[in-house]
Amino acid sequence: MSVARPVHSLLGRCIASTRSRAGSPTATSVVQCQQFHSSAPRSKRRSRFRNVKAEEMGLLNPSVLSKYRQEKFPDYTKEELELLKQKYTPEQLEALRAGEEAINTDDVIIQGRLRDDPYRPNYIEDFTVLDPRYDVKPKVDVTPKQPEWLSHNEWVDQYGSKMSQMTDTKTSHQLTRAMVRALRRVKESSGTELIDLTEDELKDLENDPELLKKYLIEEDGKQEPDANASGPDLLTRAQAMKLDEAVDAEWKKELDKLSSMTDESEVEPSNLELLADGPAGVNRAYSAEAAELGKVPGVEGLYKSAADPEDEGQDDGGHYQEIKRLTGMTLKDIQSIYRKVLVTRWVSNQTRLGKVRSTSVVAIAGNGNGRLGLGIAKSTEAGLAAETAQLLAIRNMKPIRRYENRTIFGNVKAKVSGTVVELFSRPPGFGLRVPHRLFEMCRAAGIHDIHGRMPRSKNPMNSVKATYEALTSQADPEEIAIGRGKKMVDVRKVYYGGAVY
Repeated sequence: MSVARPVHSLLGRCIASTRSRAGSPTATSVVQCQQFHSSAPRSKRRSRFRNVKAEEMGLLNPSVLSKYRQEKFPDYTKEELELLKQKYTPEQLEALRAGEEAINTDDVIIQGRLRDDPYRPNYIEDFTVLDPRYDVKPKVDVTPKQPEWLSHNEWVDQYGSKMSQMTDTKTSHQLTRAMVRALRRVKESSGTELIDLTEDELKDLENDPELLKKYLIEEDGKQEPDANASGPDLLTRAQAMKLDEAVDAEWKKELDKLSSMTDESEVEPSNLELLADGPAGVNRAYSAEAAELGKVPGVEGLYKSAADPEDEGQDDGGHYQEIKRLTGMTLKDIQSIYRKVLVTRWVSNQTRLGKVRSTSVVAIAGNGNGRLGLGIAKSTEAGLAAETAQLLAIRNMKPIRRYENRTIFGNVKAKVSGTVVELFSRPPGFGLRVPHRLFEMCRAAGIHDIHGRMPRSKNPMNSVKATYEALTSQADPEEIAIGRGKKMVDVRKVYYGGAVY
């Protein structure tokens, strides 16, 4: 484009404007105005979204606004307040009231109307439940104590007492459910007025036998009624004898059914209950995720069903079913474990068809509280190798000895091939002053104060293996003291003056 072209266009525009102002009827533009660029002019863009006005939504009509406020944001009823008092403490209830008073319902209605279509997301969040994928575990202040290394006899005694306690609890719960079923049949037959428990209360007792304590505990200072007393809330002697006979008859039937049962799984503890760490919480009843749309009519049962309904649709492919079977943990427990890929190598295998390239991965897994695992896997696909290595690391997790739940016992050293790893315990607040791969391993195991170095070769795979061997092969101070004929003494006050934390 010539430089004179835009200047000429501007001059022509000015000449045309001056000549048109002169009022001459025959005045025309001598020079046609042209654009600076040669591209075609673009039309004005239109928004993809429809402009919804407040009048169309009915937000300016007071009657519609008040009706919507009463429908969507009603006040708490007495029953709802009683349920809230059972779930929250008085301080939490006061905080809830203050939060609701601070929010104006008119602002909520005007700024964002609630969706009423069937595909609306469910944004109701229960802040009393922690999701390990999104929420951070709360920091708990604990008193440092030495780990207990039980002998074989002590461990057997503790395990036996735990199993007997679980069996007794399950047996009592089974008897309670049998009594509830007997009371329900008596009430349905002839005890509608004699038994004051409602059907909902009987159903709650059968689902949770621990609620029986609420009905058995007597209030302080309450006197038992006289045997000869009478009143609208008391039973006569004839009614009481009739009720006892009916309950005894149904109770004997239930005991006969229980004695003829051959399934011992209802009395014996399950595998999950026997785990030391056990499941890590209740199921997520409310979350920020959208609710499922459900089964489509006409195609239900034609596709593969979920591997485990308890996973709530998080593992329909069944990737974690084998690791759940081997470890006994739930899917939520497995997702809460810290996992990290530390080493990735690419190796090739020369065949008659050419070079077959594979990926070798070394991964670690830890719960951040004294357990650490190491996994090594190889595959032609990098993603499959990383996933397999992480699952193997979860399966191979072992306990790591920690002094005061923050550092190791003394100094340890391990050697793998030409790589030597030396780890040293340090006082509180020292931090993790180790190489980056050792840093990830210490953080996964829950070690916070340690110093480490590698004076010789720094091969990535050998350094990870040597660190894992050093952490798992720490000497037991009690065994050393017993071998030397000494006694274990707490020397923290001597070195740190009692200020451990």
